[in-house]
Amino acid sequence: MSTSHFSLLSKRKDPATLPFKHYYKNWFHALKNTLLPILDESLSTPSSPTLLSSHVLLILHHFLSYYDSLDLFATTDINNLPCLLYPSWRNSIERPFLFLGDLHPYVFTNLVRSFLDKENSDDDLGTSSTANVVVGRHWKVVMAWKEPSDDLIVKIEQIERGLRLMVPALMDRVRNAQAGVVRRLAEDWLNFNGDKGRIKIDEAVKVEMEELVSVFVDVNRLRKDVISEIVGALNVYQGALFLDGLAQFLVGFKDLHLLREIEGSKTPILD
Repeated sequence: MSTSHFSLLSKRKDPATLPFKHYYKNWFHALKNTLLPILDESLSTPSSPTLLSSHVLLILHHFLSYYDSLDLFATTDINNLPCLLYPSWRNSIERPFLFLGDLHPYVFTNLVRSFLDKENSDDDLGTSSTANVVVGRHWKVVMAWKEPSDDLIVKIEQIERGLRLMVPALMDRVRNAQAGVVRRLAEDWLNFNGDKGRIKIDEAVKVEMEELVSVFVDVNRLRKDVISEIVGALNVYQGALFLDGLAQFLVGFKDLHLLREIEGSKTPILD
C-alpha cells in the first residue's frame, strides 16, 4: 500500500471535534474509495498472502476504529446519544438492519454463514463454486470456502450461540432503563414543586441516559468482538472475502437507483 493511502487515513479529524454525520461521511468515503479498491485489487491478483493479510488488517482496523469513534462521541457528551441511536444519516434501506444505532451483530454472523451455506449448497447440487468464479479472481480466492474445516464451523456456531445470549440481554437493559425513567418521572411529577421538581426530573433523565450510553458502548464492543473473532477464525483468503462482503454490503445501501425506487422519489435522501 502506498504512503499516500496511509496519509489520507491518518489525516482524518478527531471524531469528537465534528458532527458525527460528517465523520461517518468521511469514514465511508475512505472505505468505499480507498480501502475497498485496495482489497479488491489484492483479491483479483496473485498477490502474496502477506500483502493480502496487511490489507485485511487495514480494513479490519477501519471497522474497529469506527466503533471506537462511536463510543468516543457518545461518552464525550451524553447529549450526543439520541442522534447516535437514531442516526439521520442512515437511509430507509439501512434502518431495518440497525440495532441500537448501527449494524445488528447478526449481520456479521449471517454474512459468514452465507459463505458456508453457499458452498454447501453448491456441493448438494453437484456443482462447483468454480462455476461461479468472479472474473479476475485467482483460484486461491475462488476456492477459499471449499471444504471449510470442522474447527471453523464449530467456532462460527460458538459465536452465533454467544450472540443469541447477549443480544436479548442488551435489549432487556434498554427496556429496563426506559421503564425506570418513566416510573421515576411519574413519581417525581406527582411531587412536582417548581424548580426543585424540575431538578428531580432532569436527574431521572440523566440516569436513564447514562445507562443507555453504557448499553451503547457494550453493544459496540460486541460488534467489534464478533467481527474480530470471525476474522480471527478465518484464513487470509476467507477473511478478505468476509470483509470485502461486509464493505460491499454497506456500499450497496447507498445505491441511488434502489434508494429512489424504495423512497418513490427522484431526489436522493442523503448527500
